[in-house]
Amino acid sequence: MLKKVSIKCPSCSTKGDIQIADDFIKNTSRGLLAVNITKDLICSHSFIAYIDKNLNVRDYFIADFCFEIPEIPIERFEETKEKFLVKKAFDIDLIKLNLPPTQLSFILKAIFSKQKVMIISNQDFLYGHLHDFFKYISYNSFQIDINFISEEEYNQNKKKYKDSMVFHGIYIVNNVKKIINPKKLFFEKLIVNSFFSNNQLELTYIIFRNEILKIYKLSKSIVEFINDSKKKNEEVNILKIGNQLESEYHIKINTAYLSFLIDIVKDYFKVEVPRVRDSFIRSF
Repeated sequence: MLKKVSIKCPSCSTKGDIQIADDFIKNTSRGLLAVNITKDLICSHSFIAYIDKNLNVRDYFIADFCFEIPEIPIERFEETKEKFLVKKAFDIDLIKLNLPPTQLSFILKAIFSKQKVMIISNQDFLYGHLHDFFKYISYNSFQIDINFISEEEYNQNKKKYKDSMVFHGIYIVNNVKKIINPKKLFFEKLIVNSFFSNNQLELTYIIFRNEILKIYKLSKSIVEFINDSKKKNEEVNILKIGNQLESEYHIKINTAYLSFLIDIVKDYFKVEVPRVRDSFIRSF
C-alpha cells in the first residue's frame, strides 16, 4: 500500500506530493527515511527529504552529488568495543530522529574549523546521548568543544556564548566570523546524508566515524608535508600536496576535496597553505 507525503522544495518552495510504500515506512523504525527527490518530480530541483514513520518531513537537504570523496580503508575499533559504545553510551536511532541532518552538517563544519559549539535544545534527555555520540565520532581525531543548553538559559546569557557557534534546530543562531556558508558545505552534506541514508545500525555510526577519521588523517598528512618541506627549504604548492596524498594513500583526489582539506589545515591546524584557485580544474 502507498502513502502520500506532502513535500516542499527547500530551494523554490514549490509544493507537491510523493508516494511511499508502507514497507519503507515500517523499516525506518524510530529513525528517518531519506527519500531522494529527483529533478522534475516536484520542480526543477533535486533534493533529499527526511521522513519519520508518522509521515512527517523532519528536514530537507540539498546535497551536490557531483562531488566525490576518495575511498580509503581506515582501521576500526575492536567490534566488542563498538557494540559496547552503541548499547551503553548512545542510542543511534534516538540521535538520528532528533538531530536534524542540516544541523549535523553545521556542527561538522564548526568542528573542522576548531570552533566551540553550543546546541540549543529543550530535550535534555538527549544531552548525554549527543555528548557521547560526538565523543565517539571524534575518537583519535578532531578535538571538539560541544555543549548543550536550553532555549531559556541561552536567552538569559547570550553574551556568554558570543564566541561559540550556536545552533537551534536547522537554524544558525550565532555564526562566528561567518564561518558557515550553508550553500558551500558540499562534503559535510555528503557525509551527513550517507549517515542518515544508511539504515544498517551496525555500520552507520562506524562508517560516519571513519569518514571523520579519514578527513583528519589526510589533513594532518598535509600539515606534516608542509612542515617537512619548510625544514628542507622546498617550495610547497597545490600540485605537490595533491601528489603527496596520492602517493601516501594510493588514491585519486579531486581538486574540490583537496580544497576542502586545505581549509581544514588552515582553520583547524592553523597552518597556511597555497589556495586552490577557482579556475584550477585539474583532478589529481
